[in-house]
Order: sequence, then structure tokens, then C-alpha cells
Amino acid sequence: MNISVASSSLVSLPIIRAIQHSEHKLVSIISNPDRKSGRGLKVTPNELADWAHTQGLEVAKPNDNSELNRHLLAAQPQLIVTVAYGRLIPVELLHGPRFGWLNIHYSLLPRWRGAAPVQWAILSGDLETGVSIFKLDKGMDTGPVYAQERSPLGERERTEDVLSRLSQSAGQLLPEVLSMITSGIKPKAQPLVGSTLAPKISKEMGRIDWTKSSPEIIRLDLALGVQPGIWTEIKGERVVLHGLEIAEDFPSLGEAGAISFVDGMLLVQSGTGALKVSEVTPSGKKRMSGSDFFRGARLDAGSRCE
Repeated sequence: MNISVASSSLVSLPIIRAIQHSEHKLVSIISNPDRKSGRGLKVTPNELADWAHTQGLEVAKPNDNSELNRHLLAAQPQLIVTVAYGRLIPVELLHGPRFGWLNIHYSLLPRWRGAAPVQWAILSGDLETGVSIFKLDKGMDTGPVYAQERSPLGERERTEDVLSRLSQSAGQLLPEVLSMITSGIKPKAQPLVGSTLAPKISKEMGRIDWTKSSPEIIRLDLALGVQPGIWTEIKGERVVLHGLEIAEDFPSLGEAGAISFVDGMLLVQSGTGALKVSEVTPSGKKRMSGSDFFRGARLDAGSRCE
């Protein structure tokens, strides 16, 4: 079977390698066009396209659906596997390849349909997640499922760790699904109940509401701490926080958002207790320890996160 992979993220590497080591043929990688990035706004490929070029693999970067269609007509894939592609596929293109389009989705569908399933699973305190491989249809992650694999969510796992682990599971699961397809086995419709939505994450969602409980704020850090980052305002200045921990041995510091410096640690009061802040990145400055920030910003006992 001739297969194309549509993705713009290195999370798809286990999928690509699974196809390369199978009896099937990888005919192309479809990715997003090069974008301007950095301070100099230099036009650069995304991380997957950059990797593919180093491997000598063909990479198509269609700007629109018309260009995508022309590539499919030229490459003639019989199946297309999408993972973190970031583009909705129009219905008229879904029926082009003989075996249609598959999507690798990092949740146990129908739970967490949408762009950010892992982040929303962590934010919601889910105890498990998983991988779903399903056939694309006109809905948002509503297609019938070929296979799923469940996986517990670690108490301190970050989004990036979960995605890395689940992508490896997806690479191991894909050959089984490809065998099902070539054998004529049909996927099963998703349950009609239990669906939830996982919309795209915005930078504003990283703003910390200090009235929330310590576990809720920790989950925010685990889900969004690396990308797009979690932040607060101190004296009107935006400050990005890194590495939050529950400081269980400290009594209340006062109202939610109150800042204190105790035994060399920068502490902030949540709705239920104190949180230790390991490092911060003030606006326009380099990342530094919480203690250096406290001294440099000249904070006092009355300071607070807004």
C-alpha cells in the first residue's frame, strides 16, 4: 500500500518509521508551508519538514486545498495518515485515496475531540488517556475507530512527556491497523455518549488564577508550562513562571496571590495553600531563579501576584 503522512510535528516520527519498516511504501510527507519566524522573520520550515529534508524524503507543502489535491494526484497515495497536521481536510479530498484518511489522535475518543486532547486531559485531572486511530470523516474527530490503546496519566507528567510516550504507542499500534485495512476489517463507530471538546490552547489560558486550588494550578503548569507557558502579573509586569511545586510545610501566606520569601524560596499563595516557584522569566529579561527575581524586583511582604 502506498501511504502519505500529513503532519507538521516531530510527534509523527514513530508513525513515519513504522511505515518505513513495514511492507508498505511511504510515498510522501505532507506538511505546512514554510513560515516567517524569529526576530528577523526568516522564512523557515517547520521541525518535521526540516527533519524530512535531512533524510532525503519528499515533502509537499501545499498552501491551499487546490495545491494539496494536485500533490495527491501526482503522488497517488492509497492511504493518508494524519497526525498533528493542523489543517481541516475538505470532504471532497477525503474520498480521493482508495482507503481514505486515518488520523492518529491522542485521547480515548469520543473524549477530548479537538486540537489539544492531552492538555485538556491534564487540566481536567484525568487519570488516563490513550491513542485512537480512526478514519477521518466530515466531523471533528467523529470518524469510526480502528483501534485504541489506553494509558495511565502520571501524576507529574507534562504535556510534552505524554505526547512523546503516546506517539511511540501509536507507532506500535499502526501496523495492526494497516493489517486491518488490507484485510477489509471495518472500523467501529464511536459511542454516542461521553464526548468532550479539547479546543486549541491560547496564550491567555496560561494566566494563573491564584484563587484556584494548588492542585489545579499545578495541573495548569503541567499542561501549559512549556507551551504556551504560564504567567502572572506582578506590579503590572508580566512574569512567566517555571516549575511550580506545592509547599506543604508552610502555613497560609494570606490572600490568594500573596508573595513571600522564606528560607530562600519564592512562595505564592493559592486558594488552598502555598506554591513554590523555582524559576521565572520577567518580561524582556532572561530566565532566573525565584530568589534572584525576588531580590531584583525588590518585592516585599505586601507584594502579590495580580
